[in-house]
Amino acid sequence: MRILAITAAALLVSLAVHGDDITPHQGALEIHVTNIEQGSGTLYIAILDSPDGWLKSDSESKPFRNVTQAVSSTEDLRISVEGLPPGKYAVSLFQDLDGDAEMDTNFIGFPKEPFGFSAPLGKFGPPKYEEAAVEFSGEDTSVDIPLN
Repeated sequence: MRILAITAAALLVSLAVHGDDITPHQGALEIHVTNIEQGSGTLYIAILDSPDGWLKSDSESKPFRNVTQAVSSTEDLRISVEGLPPGKYAVSLFQDLDGDAEMDTNFIGFPKEPFGFSAPLGKFGPPKYEEAAVEFSGEDTSVDIPLN
C-alpha cells in the first residue's frame, strides 16, 4: 500500500513539473476546394514549407505534408490539416480522375486533370512559391483553392 501511495505521489509531482510542456490545441489549415466539375477521383494535396520542392514531381522532392481526399460529388470540399507548426506553407493539388495517382499532362506539359494552388495562376503559368505561401500562425487559417 505504501508503494502505491509513493508511486501516485511521484506521478502527481511529475505531472505538476511537466504540466507546462503540454501543448495547447493548435489550429488547422483549412483548405476549401471549389469549382469541382467531376464528382469522382481523388484529390492529391501537397503542402510545402519551402520553395525547394515546389511543383516538382521527382522522387527527391518530398512535400512537407501529403494529404489525399476522395471526391464523391461536385460540392465544395473542406479539408482540415492539423498539427502544422507555425510557418509559411504553399499548397498545390490536383484531382486524379483516372486513378493512376499522377498528374496527367498534354505534350507541352499543361495539366489534363483539374488542379489548383494557394494563389491564382499567373499570366505565364503557375504561381511561384513566394506568391502561393500562406502565413500560418498556429490559429485556424483558411485558404480557398478553385480547381482549374
